Amino acid sequence: MKHKGRKVPPPTPPFDLAAFLAEREQVLLSMDEATIRAYLQKWNGNAGPAEPEVFWAAIHKARTALKSFPMEARIESKRWLLAHQSEPLDDGEVPL
Repeated sequence: MKHKGRKVPPPTPPFDLAAFLAEREQVLLSMDEATIRAYLQKWNGNAGPAEPEVFWAAIHKARTALKSFPMEARIESKRWLLAHQSEPLDDGEVPL
């Protein structure tokens, strides 16, 4: 189909939720900044906050919120957040 005077972007491929979730688990467990930023760029179109404290707070909040995540990792992130005067997103189910 032709559209006079305007470019039509190509259709976007379907979102692969299973791939997104599997990769998210691996990336957040890695705690490797470059790996996390590459993942954020790939799926969100940006590499996350530039300020390190804000970046790590966001990552640790995500880790505390993920019920599928290993409890030890969630505990580690909750402790980090509390030590940095930030609130975890665990609804209280993650012990200290």
